[in-house]
Amino acid sequence: MLQTPPAPPSGSRPPRAHRANKRGGIQKRPGGPVRVDQDGDLDMDAAGRSARNRGAGRGSRGASQVRGNAGSRFGPMRDTNSSRLTKGAVDPAAMQKAILRGMGMDANVPRGPKLNLRTIKPAEKFLVKERDLNARARWEQIIVRGFQNSKAASNPDGGIKDLIGFLERKATPTDASARDLVRVKKSRLDGDALIISVRPEDLPKITRLDKFMFAGSSLDIAHYHGNNLNSQDDVKGGTNETSTVLTAVLSRRYDSSLKLLDLSDLGSDPELINIGMFSTTERESKLVPALMKILDSFFTTAEEKAEAVLSVSLAGNALTSIASVAALAQTLPALKNLDLSNNQLKNLFALKGWRWRFRDLTHLILSGNPLETQVPSYKNDIVKWYPSLRILNNEQVRTLDETKQASTAIMPIPVAAPRFRDEANICETFVKNFFPAYDSDRATLTNAYYDAASTFSLSINVSAPRGTETTEHKAPSWDAYIKRSRNLIKVTHLPAKLSRVYTGTESIQQCWLTLPSTSHPDLLTEPDKWCIECNALPGLPDLSGQSLGGVGGLMVTLHGEFFEMDVSTGSPTNRRSFDRTFVLGPGDGIGGVRVVCDALVLRAWGGSQAWKPEDTGSLLSVSPSQQQTYPIQVPHGFGESALGKTDEHVRNEVLAVELSTKTGMTLDYSGECLKQSGWTIEGALASFEQVKANLPPEAFFVPT
Repeated sequence: MLQTPPAPPSGSRPPRAHRANKRGGIQKRPGGPVRVDQDGDLDMDAAGRSARNRGAGRGSRGASQVRGNAGSRFGPMRDTNSSRLTKGAVDPAAMQKAILRGMGMDANVPRGPKLNLRTIKPAEKFLVKERDLNARARWEQIIVRGFQNSKAASNPDGGIKDLIGFLERKATPTDASARDLVRVKKSRLDGDALIISVRPEDLPKITRLDKFMFAGSSLDIAHYHGNNLNSQDDVKGGTNETSTVLTAVLSRRYDSSLKLLDLSDLGSDPELINIGMFSTTERESKLVPALMKILDSFFTTAEEKAEAVLSVSLAGNALTSIASVAALAQTLPALKNLDLSNNQLKNLFALKGWRWRFRDLTHLILSGNPLETQVPSYKNDIVKWYPSLRILNNEQVRTLDETKQASTAIMPIPVAAPRFRDEANICETFVKNFFPAYDSDRATLTNAYYDAASTFSLSINVSAPRGTETTEHKAPSWDAYIKRSRNLIKVTHLPAKLSRVYTGTESIQQCWLTLPSTSHPDLLTEPDKWCIECNALPGLPDLSGQSLGGVGGLMVTLHGEFFEMDVSTGSPTNRRSFDRTFVLGPGDGIGGVRVVCDALVLRAWGGSQAWKPEDTGSLLSVSPSQQQTYPIQVPHGFGESALGKTDEHVRNEVLAVELSTKTGMTLDYSGECLKQSGWTIEGALASFEQVKANLPPEAFFVPT
């Protein structure tokens, strides 16, 4: 009997001999192993059945799936369940379904098996905007507090960018895919709170960060329902009912005879409880700012307000920090007495927001706070923060004289008069010409003193102390300068550091034209508003290349103030203080002077008290002879930089010349005196007074 060979294993390839290309024309490549049916006959419909099985895998089970069906051997047949041709044709019904789905009209059309078609749905593009709006409606909102006490709060944006990056980074799991990264969709500031919008699935990931530390400050994070701050009783909005109640609370808690505003134990006030002021954390945090806003409306000037309210009590309010009451320092900066007793202030960081505020504060109470036991030495810091403070926790910490001394910022080293060592009136002429021209014609000024190698930079110091005489509650905005500022503490990106150094006449001129117009005090009529120092600066690069050791120059440092001017009216607006340092060298400018480097630092107005010389009293006994000067003979090149001279050598020669002019000693004796006194003029003068009677005649210059 004829034996049918067994079928080879599924997927095996035929032997190489069967795949050899025989001569005689093109041959069809075998499609796979030979298959047989149950009877051992050659299965002619194996490929068709395989295709039908694959096509019906996601649909209903058809007749072609029944093993051994006789019809499967004889050609194409129709799937009775889906009406789809199983071989070689396209089913019109299936095509109709696909077209209807593509038109967005498939609401009542049952879906059949997925066709191998790339269907385009034109209607989708009209639904994109609607879906975006629906997605935004599904975003969840979160309220974040506590960041304003962080170190990042001093950033230009208040630390918002760093805070959002921190939340996204901490909320995202380490193994998250790109689509699962936590992202803040929107953010906005509301008082001392930041409201952020996130996807619903990201809500628990961020709220779990509650009490996490951010830049040294603990964060308060909670789900925000949207109607807490913007409801009909919103204290910020100031509805009639709420404003009436808050006004009544202020009136009831103000004692005109004592000039005391008693805001203690606000949580038990029945009127505030009745309007739901403590129903949520959000509303509670807005209470004191709202009260301060109403208080501001009672007065027309800062002087009236300072006279009316001398004392404030915030005792017994369970304050963990001053964040929720920070508005007090802006509304009542001239406060004399402040009570913060019986709260929950644990450390000095909780009070940091009021550091250097309340410059006239004389009496402060902090008893009953954990601060007393957790930071036993806190009194030392508090006394430094408030120079006028005399009584702390009902104990005297300074006498009246000590307070006056602290208020004038007496330093351990007395403030000395500025050192002005000009040469040939170069510095004096430059300063007298520079600032009037800077106020009136900056374009001409740059051409007069600056060249292609000159540099200029500007930085803003927002941390500098403000003058105690100012009546401004809030420092003027820095918007006109911030894009030019090169404060290296704030600007950390290298391209920004490089781009904010302006080199060359044209670049400096373009920068100056974007800055506000100014008016500086007249140097001759208001000299007390200026502090000018000038010192020799040897070793400047010689642009001509003639001196390998460099050329001599001057370093000029100025401290002063100016008004910004309204160009349209010609009237002054904001008053600011500045520090400016010039490096001057020989060049083609006016008087043979060029500006090598110009560095300008701007800060809030701080007055001129800081550089007023102090009475040193008995610190140094100065005889009348030291007040006069003596004509001396200085050899050519002495005190000037030259090849082979170190900077220290040149500096010592300059000191010797100065001492000789004050004492009449020769340069050799002056150098020896300075050497024994550690190269300090003050020490050398004191030594001279002690030994001058014993000095020989040759120690002094012979008058000519």
